[in-house]
Amino acid sequence: MSKITIDVNSNNLDTVLLILNNLKNGLIENIDIDKGAEKHSTTYNPKTNKVIYENEKLDGKYLNPANFKKRLRK
Repeated sequence: MSKITIDVNSNNLDTVLLILNNLKNGLIENIDIDKGAEKHSTTYNPKTNKVIYENEKLDGKYLNPANFKKRLRK
């Protein structure tokens, strides 16, 4: 069996692991990671941990579909 060693910057570790894990089925038998490198954060961190109700008005970057159509008509 052949062995490949890759040195990756810790900022790019999540991306490289995602790519390698997608290739793993049938192509790669084992992926070993250094103990210090395993402490990576997830890429998605929600800003709030609250339930958004249907009647609640949202303050955000995107408009709801009705307001967006009104804006297009102007």
